[in-house]
Parts: sequence; structure tokens; C-alpha cells
Amino acid sequence: MANKPTIPISEFNKGGLADSKWSGVANSFYKLTGVDPHSSPGLLKVAQKMTKMSGTTVTEFCKERVVSSNGRVYFFSSESGKIWEIDSAGSITLVLTTTAAAGEVKCLGACEYQGYIYWATQSRLHRILATDAEGASEWAANKALNWATFTKTDLLFHPMYVNTGNQVLYIGDANYVAQVDAGTFSAMALDMVAPYRVKSLGQIGTDLLVGTWVSDTITQTQIFRWNTWSVSFTSSDTIPEVGINAFIPTDNFVIVQAGLAGNLYSYDGERLKLYKKIPGDYSPTKYGSVGPSAIGNLNGDILMGFSNGLGDPADSGVYRMASYDAKYPLIMDFPYPISERSGTDLVVTGVEIGAIAVSGFNVYVSWRHTVGATITIGIDKLDYSNKLEKAYLETRVIHVKREEFSTVDSVMFAYQEMPTSCDLDVYLSKNYAAYVLMDHKVDTARLIINGEQGDEVSVLQVKLAFTVSGNTAPAIESGAVFVK
Repeated sequence: MANKPTIPISEFNKGGLADSKWSGVANSFYKLTGVDPHSSPGLLKVAQKMTKMSGTTVTEFCKERVVSSNGRVYFFSSESGKIWEIDSAGSITLVLTTTAAAGEVKCLGACEYQGYIYWATQSRLHRILATDAEGASEWAANKALNWATFTKTDLLFHPMYVNTGNQVLYIGDANYVAQVDAGTFSAMALDMVAPYRVKSLGQIGTDLLVGTWVSDTITQTQIFRWNTWSVSFTSSDTIPEVGINAFIPTDNFVIVQAGLAGNLYSYDGERLKLYKKIPGDYSPTKYGSVGPSAIGNLNGDILMGFSNGLGDPADSGVYRMASYDAKYPLIMDFPYPISERSGTDLVVTGVEIGAIAVSGFNVYVSWRHTVGATITIGIDKLDYSNKLEKAYLETRVIHVKREEFSTVDSVMFAYQEMPTSCDLDVYLSKNYAAYVLMDHKVDTARLIINGEQGDEVSVLQVKLAFTVSGNTAPAIESGAVFVK
């Protein structure tokens, strides 16, 4: 067998998701769904699953969250003024339904700053002292509704960001940036030219970064950099995208997600440069984006929730960009589909990710799933007691000599462990046909699983599917396709 031509399937933590089924960097894969290539470099494991924790308590889609210094996590409705609290025991409680003196009461931004939880509706800013916000009775007694009034009263966005350089809370309001500085509210700290509207906020050094949006029909937007003390912004850069949707939390560099085609840009302080793309099939009828609060950082792993806008151009759920350490490349994979299932299958279409909250090792994700007229709402928590069922990988299209037939003799995967009640299934796609399960044998002496085929193909793909049992799953060292 060693003398036959082989096509390796390995180095799982060095390539990440490919650009397409046909092209990608070395060691990249067409799909890396629910797997973990990082925790033990050289092994491919199965990621932990997302488990729905909200039951029927959370009834509305939440796009904002606050991880509070009081040890609790709050999610804010994008449909009404409702606020839900998750306590340290994992219980979810409706703690408040916001009312406002004017404007709509959908929550458009939220943040904790200097011990207060702030949240914004269309025309009003509200707050409550975090230490007085534990449970519904404290919220009822201690809330300060209508604490401040916005000038522009933007109907869609009031993103919030605490600048760590000057310890000021900044809030977007149409083409204004408002601020709270040590308890004093200013409705206009920065004024930009209309029709640019603030959709997202970030930071570089001690400067504030302002991501803008005009409309979903205007393919031009700007990023503004402001030193936070001049009367106007310091610099700006225009890109041909429909809005700067989110600033991705990274260490020592700035990444933004812009537009409707999964584009990620790096920012060098003056210019945005195309960095990476969430792989997908984008068009006027197929698009999506990352929401301003659908971002997080879990122990250095960059998390971003991709939401379907129309037509499901890419798998929707939580993507990750990560590496074990600086020796390895920063790669993208798709570890966390939401908890919703279609029968037993993973749901990666019709999904919107509202917000991601990271509290220590805990990750919470709010989502909405739409199928026709049926809408399902949920908040998931990363479940450290269970591996993800239905995790799988798919190779890119493989061919030896495209103009000739090759005979697939076998497909082999070497495993490090195969716990009780766990399994690996190997599938083969021949000449772009549907995947077919290969007959396989498990060699427990050599710790390999071998799928035998013997069919002639001009192009092929391999899919490896994991069967897990509770919190145990197979771990893979490498694989190979043997042809003759």
C-alpha cells in the first residue's frame, strides 16, 4: 500500500476553511463543521455542542447583550423593551420591559460602563447600577428610564463602546456620536456628514473607530478614526461596501466585517484592506452579514456569528478564527452551529445570530431561525458536558489527472482514540455526485479505519462524519486517499 499514489488529508489546524470547493490554501477543507483542530495541535477533535437554555422564557430575538460585573449576563430584545437576565446558576428571568418617554422601545445598543448598565432605545438612554440589578424586583425598583435623550433618535442603531484609552462610553446616533463621561451625557461628541449613520464602534490605540452605513442599496461606506478630543474626525477611508457591520475583537490588530458578501477587512490605522472572506456563494439574491454584537473572543479565539440575509449564501452560525499559538496560522472554521435541529440534522440555513456573550469560559449565543412562516427563537450556551453530534469535514475537490480516470482503492483515517459507542463514517463523492457511505473496517491494532471502494473517478471528495457519545468522540491524526 505504501507504494501506491496517496493524497494526504492532514494538518487540520493549518489551512482552515477553503475559499471554495475547488480552491484554497494548502491543507484547507471545504467544510470544517463542529470540529476542533486547535486544542491539541496535530489531532482533529469534535467541538462542544451548543445547547438551548432559554426554553420558552425568551420569546423575542435579542441583538444586544451585556456581560455584567455583577456576575450576570443580560440579553435585550430587538423587538420590544424586554430584558432577560441569566444568573450564575443558568436560570433565565425576564427582569424588565422597558418603557420610553418617546420613540420606539426596541433595544438598539447596550453596555456596562463604570458600574452602570446602559441600554438605548430610539430616543432615550436608560441605565441601572449593576449591583442593584440582580433579579426582576431590583430592576423594577432601581431602573433609571429616560436618563438621557438622543438628538438624532436613530431608529435602527445605537451601538455602544467603552474606549479603554480615556474611559469614556461612546454611543452612535445617526451621524452623531454621543458620549457618557463619568456620568455626564453629551448628545454630540462627534458630528459626521449625513447620510452616514453609525452602525458599529471599535478602537485602535486610544482612538475611536466609527463604522458607518447609509442604506442597503448604497454600496459605499466609510470608517472614521477620531482621537476623541479634536472637534472633527482624524481620518477616514471609503470602501465600496454596504455598511461596516462589526468590529471583530482581536489582539493588537483591527478586523471589520463589511458589506453583504462575507468580506473581512484589516485596518492599518488609515486604510481598510481585504483580509479574508467567509466562504460562500454570494449574489443579489444570496447575502448575509455579521451583526454589531454578534462577536466575541473566547480565550483568544475570535468568534463571529454569520446571519443569513437572503438565500443562504453560506452556512449560518458561529464561525471562529483561531490558532493554538503564534507558531501556527490563524485559520477560520465553523465550530458552533446553533442548537436547533431539522430532525437530527444540523440547521445552518435560515439562521440569524443576534448577539454573542462571553463570560469566562461560558459562551452564550442568541439566534432566530426562520422556515417559511415559522420562527423559532433561542439562546444557546456552549455545553462543556457534550460533544456536537453530526460534526464533519469535507475535503476540497481532489483529482490526480483530471483528464484520466483514477481508481480509488481505499480511504484511510488514523485515529488516536475511538471511545465506546463512537464511530467514524467515511463518504465518497464521485464526479460531483452525492456522497455515498463507504464500507469500512476498523483496525484496532493499528488504530485506523479503512474505507474500500475500487471505483473509477475523474474527481472526488471525501467526507468524514463523527459519531459521538455524550462528551466522548473520536480524535483523528491524519487520513489519506489511495489511488491506482
